[in-house]
Amino acid sequence: MALFTAFSQETDDFTKLVNDLFTQTTGQKLPETASAVKIYLPTSVQGVNRIKADSNKVDSQKTDWLSLWLIAGGLFTFGISERVKIAERVYDWRVVALEPQDIQLTKYREVLDKLRQFNPPSGGHGIARFDSELILRFCQQLLNYHQSQADAETDEFALFQPVNQFVSNFIGTHFGSKGQVYGVKEVFTLGLPGWISPKNHQELTDYHNVLNEHLSVITTLSAEEGHSELLAAYRDFITGTNLINFFRFQVSYADYVVKRLADPKAKFFPRLFSINGLNLMVKNFNYRQNDQELNLTDITEDPGFLRIAKAINSATVYAGKDEHGWDRIYGLAQRLSSQAGSKKDFIIELSSFIASYENENLRIDEELKKQGKHRRIWTTKDDLDRVINLIEEYGSSLVANLLIAYGYAKGWGKSKESDSTDTNDGTETELDNIAEGETEND
Repeated sequence: MALFTAFSQETDDFTKLVNDLFTQTTGQKLPETASAVKIYLPTSVQGVNRIKADSNKVDSQKTDWLSLWLIAGGLFTFGISERVKIAERVYDWRVVALEPQDIQLTKYREVLDKLRQFNPPSGGHGIARFDSELILRFCQQLLNYHQSQADAETDEFALFQPVNQFVSNFIGTHFGSKGQVYGVKEVFTLGLPGWISPKNHQELTDYHNVLNEHLSVITTLSAEEGHSELLAAYRDFITGTNLINFFRFQVSYADYVVKRLADPKAKFFPRLFSINGLNLMVKNFNYRQNDQELNLTDITEDPGFLRIAKAINSATVYAGKDEHGWDRIYGLAQRLSSQAGSKKDFIIELSSFIASYENENLRIDEELKKQGKHRRIWTTKDDLDRVINLIEEYGSSLVANLLIAYGYAKGWGKSKESDSTDTNDGTETELDNIAEGETEND
């Protein structure tokens, strides 16, 4: 009762007020101070690194008992901790807690309990993967709660808002192994992706599919397999609100995908992002350039852009198998990305790829037609002109990054959408649906 009474009043010193009320009620006294415990107060560690440089004593620092007690209670109730593998037989501890923003306590508790019990992140594959899984799986649970409330007559949980509207971020402490003990290594913050913002019930399902898709990508990567840089790049994207960070990841991941597809000793085929998933992401990102808000769908729905992106897919992800009849191009994503800083250089590099692609088409198309095999899409001068116009309007860097993202995605098969973009003077060249390739990629 002393706690509730104290916090219902206005005072500058809650600790003293709680002590006084407790003494009045029970006749007992509470301690005024307590030793700061680094798991609860990681910035108040033992030693000479004191909050106030008033001495160089190495005894434990002190804090008020009430703050320590409240932090401990909150951490046990709402914290997530996991041993995270950082090297062979070496594990650190990562402890995180949510920072709620606009969510009721009961709903907050329910979402977090489901995450910890049924959908916890894995700590056995490195720090970056643990962080990425944590964000993705927590977003899944938030969307699950969205869906569970979708048909409720009175929905107190504000549907159709970005997930970071309800919880702003994760705050955590990394405890590094020092043999028999663990010491504070870093204090960190992980944001939530603002682009996950369902507008209707159908989009709830669509976002679930996107999250599953992203999980399928990162769970094939691990630090022990040498994927630390890829995972760190993905974490930068999923814990922020900047689409540029996804592009940085995708450029590196695109080359990884092609090398993996070409490796006969690969244990599994790499997972790919889907066009539908990219469309959903792009639609909800606010991209500013030269003080203007750009609508990225004006780029990604352009017929010329789509045809060239599909050509990139055909020459990289979809190529290289004997039954297809054409060779795979390596390093294209890196070459396009390296020239993206200059409009002139990027147009030259893109034109060079298209010329090479068309020459290969001339060589193989008639034979593929005779054999009844799937034939590659043909690009036209009009397609290149349309992309050049996009470059002039939106910049070479943005267009290049979107071409790479879409060019190395899955889902370029026969569909109503592709029917309208796959014809060239009566010559139709369709690719297998990469969903058919999902026997390889999924």
